[in-house]
Amino acid sequence: TQIIISRFIFKIYFKKPLYKQHSPFSYNPLFHLHFQTCNFLLYTPHHHLPHFQTKKVVAIMAGGGIPTAPGGDKAYPGNLTLYVTFTCVVAAMGGLIFGYDIGISGGVTAMDPFLMKFFPSVYRKQSADTSTNQYCKFDSQTLTMFTSSLYLAALLSSLVASTVTRKLGRKLSMLFGGVLFCAGAMINGFAQAVWMLIVGRILLGFGIGFANQSVPLYLSEMAPYKYRGSLNIGFQLSITIGILVANVLNYFFNKLDGNLGWRLSLGGAVVPALIITVGSLILPETPNSMIERGQSDEAKTKLRRIRGVHDVDEEFNDLVHASEESRKIEHPWRNLLQKKYRPQLTMAILIPFFQQLTGINVIMFYAPVLFKTIGFGSDASLMSAVITGSVNVLATCVSIYGVDKWGRRFLFLEGGTQMLICQVAVAVFIAIKFGVNGDPGDLPKWYAIVVVLFICIYVAGFAWSWGPLGWLVPSEIFPLEIRSAAQSINVSVNMIFTFIIAQVFLMMLCHLKFGLFLFFAFWVVIMTIFVYFFLPETKNIPIEEMVIVWKNHWFWSRFMVDVEYPNGVELSKGGDVVKKLRLKRSTQKKAYPGNLTLYVTFTCVVAAMGGLIFGYDIGISGGVTAMDPFLKKFFPSVYRKQLVDTSTNQYCKFDSQTLTMFTSSLYLAALLSSLVASTVTRKLGRKLSMLFGGVLFCAGAMINGFAQAVWMLIVGRILLGFGIGFANQSVPLYLSEMAPYKYRGSLNIGFQLSITIGILVANVLNYLFNMLDGNLGWRLSLGGAVVPALIITVGSLILPETPNSMIERGQSDEAKTKLRRIRGVHDVDEEFNDLVHASEESRKIEHPWRNLLQKKYRPQLTMAILIPFFQQLTGINVIMFYAPVLFKTIGFGSDASLMSAVITGSVNVLATCVSIYGVDKWGRIFLFLEGGTQMLICQVVVAVFIAIKFGVNGDPGHLSKLYAIVVVLFICTYVAGFAWSWGPLGWLVPSEIFPLEIRSAAQSINVSVNMIFTFIIAQVFFMMLCHLKFGLFLFFAFWVVIMTIFVYFFLPETKNIPIEEMVIVWKNHWFWSRFMVDEEYPNEVELSEGGDVVKKV
Repeated sequence: TQIIISRFIFKIYFKKPLYKQHSPFSYNPLFHLHFQTCNFLLYTPHHHLPHFQTKKVVAIMAGGGIPTAPGGDKAYPGNLTLYVTFTCVVAAMGGLIFGYDIGISGGVTAMDPFLMKFFPSVYRKQSADTSTNQYCKFDSQTLTMFTSSLYLAALLSSLVASTVTRKLGRKLSMLFGGVLFCAGAMINGFAQAVWMLIVGRILLGFGIGFANQSVPLYLSEMAPYKYRGSLNIGFQLSITIGILVANVLNYFFNKLDGNLGWRLSLGGAVVPALIITVGSLILPETPNSMIERGQSDEAKTKLRRIRGVHDVDEEFNDLVHASEESRKIEHPWRNLLQKKYRPQLTMAILIPFFQQLTGINVIMFYAPVLFKTIGFGSDASLMSAVITGSVNVLATCVSIYGVDKWGRRFLFLEGGTQMLICQVAVAVFIAIKFGVNGDPGDLPKWYAIVVVLFICIYVAGFAWSWGPLGWLVPSEIFPLEIRSAAQSINVSVNMIFTFIIAQVFLMMLCHLKFGLFLFFAFWVVIMTIFVYFFLPETKNIPIEEMVIVWKNHWFWSRFMVDVEYPNGVELSKGGDVVKKLRLKRSTQKKAYPGNLTLYVTFTCVVAAMGGLIFGYDIGISGGVTAMDPFLKKFFPSVYRKQLVDTSTNQYCKFDSQTLTMFTSSLYLAALLSSLVASTVTRKLGRKLSMLFGGVLFCAGAMINGFAQAVWMLIVGRILLGFGIGFANQSVPLYLSEMAPYKYRGSLNIGFQLSITIGILVANVLNYLFNMLDGNLGWRLSLGGAVVPALIITVGSLILPETPNSMIERGQSDEAKTKLRRIRGVHDVDEEFNDLVHASEESRKIEHPWRNLLQKKYRPQLTMAILIPFFQQLTGINVIMFYAPVLFKTIGFGSDASLMSAVITGSVNVLATCVSIYGVDKWGRIFLFLEGGTQMLICQVVVAVFIAIKFGVNGDPGHLSKLYAIVVVLFICTYVAGFAWSWGPLGWLVPSEIFPLEIRSAAQSINVSVNMIFTFIIAQVFFMMLCHLKFGLFLFFAFWVVIMTIFVYFFLPETKNIPIEEMVIVWKNHWFWSRFMVDEEYPNEVELSEGGDVVKKV
């Protein structure tokens, strides 16, 4: 009787038979379900039955049984208006400070006057016989701290920026970032001692922490969901532009006599700092932030203007809902730990983590040093950094074009593949010429060209994948209630690992030799796998609907519990035993109306320029460390070491802790500032966070430009790090929130494109400034960071706030108006309502940081940590940081190595453009996997080439021209793989996956993780190069394998998912869905192992 009743009930309520016709007495794998279901239905009070009558059963199963409900997208009306385009462009310029710092740091450490003044031991080491080990010439803890201190500062500031972003809006966080970066730039520009360098770097880090916290959030919230990827990648584009500008400035300033070159390079950070500072003042607040801060009417008006249509009710209502949910959360940080936020939290951690482990920051930071290390002259190494910076910018443009066409996953995968290939190739080339002993001998021209070529391809792979997506994805995946906190985590993780990598790069280069590239190649494999499996596609998903991608993901869906209808049917892995019986609503993706208006395009482009400061710093840092005047002034031991006979070990010429600290101090500062930027971004809006990033970066640039001692360099770097922390916190969020969901990937990757442009500009400047006599070259390179700082500063002033931020801060009416203008359509009600709902949910969370730990946020938290973690472990930062040093190490002359860095920077830019084109077409996952594969192959090849030439002893002998060409070729291929995968997606994915209530906190985590691992890698790179030799590339290759696997299995596709509907991708994910717990209807029927006894209801 029960069998007959159960069949009847299932057929009536679910419109289909429970199973194929069987004999009543024959065995059926669902036999026991009949009894339990009948008992459940028959003994359920009648007033509960409408939930069964109106909702379909959704099965979560490994195979067979009950079909899952189909999904769809919300389509908010809206256009890619000129207004939103302008705001996103201005906001994205917040990436200029990060990019400029990345590019300028490595450039000045390749300038002899800079090394002579602050790191004389490094200068003496590299001035020694070139026959000695080339791997360890720059292995100096002081030199490493100069670079990596920024990332610790960015880590700390990103935590503060989370609160600022949430409470005061995205604009104020950008403003803080610009101001702090400006201060750091000025200190670095006038530095007279190492401590001034460190202080400047710390201020730079504070600025970066705020900028990286707020800019991605701003872009993600402002951009129409269809264009969110492209507009958000504007941040990465700004970073690449910043890197390129820094590399170019390093190149030219290196030609100046005395200390003027490195002072101009470091002090030049004032420019991008002023850009983000002024930009944060003119930008509008995002509707999300306005609603979040109680400005609902203004938010709706702003949303109308942003979308370019009057009907923004759907989007506005979603924003209001998100804001209401956000207000329920008193502790976003604590809520981040909730189960439903685990997918976003995972991405906020892993995306910046992986982004740093691509090795790109090492390449961009130390491009001149790398090229100098592999045999290029000081001037040539700076030019090589300019080349890599140019590649970085161009590749980021590719990412902008493709991110909303191809999707985030495609760019991640393609970029990962490309980086992998190039890292392997570069490792091979360096191994061939330098061997284990690091003695290259005579480096032929072909060798230099090949190495630069592969580094450029590597940079391109990063620039259209992990570069922009590393900021885009985290900025668009967080719900409003945890957006600032999650973004802070994203920035913090980014800064932590940037700091770590910057701190250990020279040491790793000294010890791992060419194996350093293999080290990053390994991580590229890991992160590509990670993207393939675990990163959902967020393309064309409205930012406040992003939960859909988690709900639909095979893994993350287990964490995403439907708030209204938690129940569903969950089968065992074989599909034959019922584990749980739950009913939940169909998780359909919304399609908000809206256009890619000129307004939203402009705003996203401006906002994405916030990446210029990061890119310029990455590019300039490695360039100046390849300038002999810089090394002579600040790192004389490194300078003396590189002057020794080139027949000695080339791996350890730059192994200096002081030199490493010069670079990596920025990332500690960015790490710290990103934590602060989380609060600033949430409380004060995305714009203010970008403004802070620009100002701080500007200050750091000026200090570095006038540095007279290592301490001034460090102080300037710290200020740069503070600026980067704010910019990297806010710009990706800004881009993800401003961009239409269908274009969020492309617009968000604008941030990565800015980073690549910053790297390229830094490489070009390094190359040109290296020709200057004395210290003028490195001073111009470092001081040039003022330009991208000014860009993001000014941009943050003129940009509108994102509707998400406006709603989050109670400006609902203004937010709706702004949303209409951004989307270019009047009907934005659906999107607005989602934003309001997200804001309401966000207000429920008082402690976003605490909430990040909630089970429902575990997917996002995982991504916020792992994406920046993996991004750094691609090895791209090593390539970009130390490209001139690497190229100098493998036999290029100083000038040639800087030119090689320019080449890789150019590849980075171009490949990022590929990512922009494809991220919303192919999806995030595709780019992650392709980029991971590409990076892996290149890392292995580079390791082999270096091993063949340098051997274990690091003695390359004579480096032929063909060898150089091959190594550069594979490095360029690697850079390209990163530039269209982990580069942009490392920022895009974390910025778009967080719900509003934890968005700032999660983005702060993302930035912090990014900065931490950037710092770590920068800190240990020279030491690792010295000890691991060519194995360093194999080290990163290993991580590329890990991250590629991770992406494949655990990253859901966020392409075309509205940012406030992003929870859907976690709920539908095979793994993350288990964490998405419904809060209103948590009850479920759980059967025993045998499926015949009810364990709990």
